[in-house]
Formats: sequence, C-alpha cells, structure tokens
Amino acid sequence: MTDQITAPQPYSTVAETYDRLGELVFAGWGEKPHHEKADFLSRLWSDGAPPVDSVLELACGTGLMLGELVERGHRVVGLDRSEAMLARARARLGADVPLVCAALPDIPVDQRFDAVISPGSSLNYLTETELAATFRSVAAKLRPGGSFVFDVLSPSTMGDHGGGNVLAGDFGDTAFILAFANSADGARSDVTWTQFVRTAPEADAPYLKSVERHHLHRATPETIRASADACGLAEQGVYDNYAFRPLDDATSVQTWVFRLPTP
Repeated sequence: MTDQITAPQPYSTVAETYDRLGELVFAGWGEKPHHEKADFLSRLWSDGAPPVDSVLELACGTGLMLGELVERGHRVVGLDRSEAMLARARARLGADVPLVCAALPDIPVDQRFDAVISPGSSLNYLTETELAATFRSVAAKLRPGGSFVFDVLSPSTMGDHGGGNVLAGDFGDTAFILAFANSADGARSDVTWTQFVRTAPEADAPYLKSVERHHLHRATPETIRASADACGLAEQGVYDNYAFRPLDDATSVQTWVFRLPTP
C-alpha cells in the first residue's frame, strides 16, 4: 500500500533522507564530498588576503558544509529557502550558528562577510535573470577583498541529464527515483524526484510516496562573467571540480572564484 503527497515546499518531503540520497545522487554526476570542498577552500583562502573569518553559505541545505567550516575555525551563517532543510541543519549545528530562511536572490542578512560560498550546484537552480540578481546581492554582502566561490554543472554534465536519464536508489526503508528531461534547446533540465518512505519499521508497513519537481538551468561562462562584471566582481579563477587545475572536456563540475576588489 502506498499513500502519496505532493511537496508543499521545496525539499520538505526529502529533508530527513537528503544526506543519504545525496551521496548517491552527487556521485552520479561526479560532485566532490564536502570535506574535499572544504580542503579546497582552506587552501584557496590561505593563499590570499585578507584572511577569511566570516563565511556565508547560500543554499546551505542540511548544514554539512557549514559543519566542515566550523571545524576549521570559521564563523558561519547559512541561508536556504527550505525550512525543512534548515531544521536538519539546526539539529546538526546547534543553536549558535545563525540560519536564515530565504530564497535567492534575497539575502536578508545584516552584515558583510569575508567570503560567500554556494557549493552543490545550487546556482543551477536560478534562471539567468535570477543569477544576475544573486550576484548583485552577493557583492553587497562581501567585504572589500572578499571572495565568492561557487560551483555549477558543466555543459557536458547538463547534457548527460537529458532524455530519459534516471538515477535511483533503494535503502530498504527509503527508495527514490530521479528522472531528468532536458528542454529542447538544452538550456534547462527538469527533474522529477519521487521518493518512497516506509511509515513504520515493520517490513509490511505501507510506504508514503512523495513527488517534488525541480528545474536546473545551464549557467554558461558568458552568463556568469556578465553577471560578475555588472556588479564589480573580479574573476580570480575557474577550476575543475574543487581541484587547482584548469577545466577540460572531462570536467563535470566547474568551480568559480570571484573577488570584490579593494578600493
């Protein structure tokens, strides 16, 4: 027996299982684990000036990356549009880490930061207009010399999600199906996320089926650079998936670094 609900808010039905599912989903498109991303950031920030103390993470989800940065001594703030994901982050991080519920491009945080980050291909969820507005919001929240580090799926990775591509996993008590379908022009990938969660420990307990729909947009280098130029952010580099090497045809995730110039 299966009952079905439709998600009232993004990630509201998958927040409790997101970390487990994410390990499989991210591996499917080659995303690095959080500790490797944090290692990259530590090296990046150690090579520059001024030093990075305060960090704002956009689309922080369940707080995995924030936890890595706290362990490395940074003061962090997390922002996410999903109340359910932030509840998981709060349970992980405790009461001392500020968490803000807001949807980009809004960043309703009354302070400036040494760095703003957005890992996990979160900016792929933004349209071209939303991306440009988010860059403006980020520039307003950076201290002079501060860095903006984010990643996006490469064009080849976006293309691989097209057609009838499907990712699926079964953990016994939870199973999921991610079905991708690209738009005709290849600029967007529509994702249908179907999840089945057992409602009780017994093997014959019914499952609750939930469905969420998400949209990934292709973020081209031209669009990214135009968004940065419009708000005065200077490109520092673009790297192959949180490694200090240039992009190539095998790059699955592009890691971009911009800085707000000092006066």
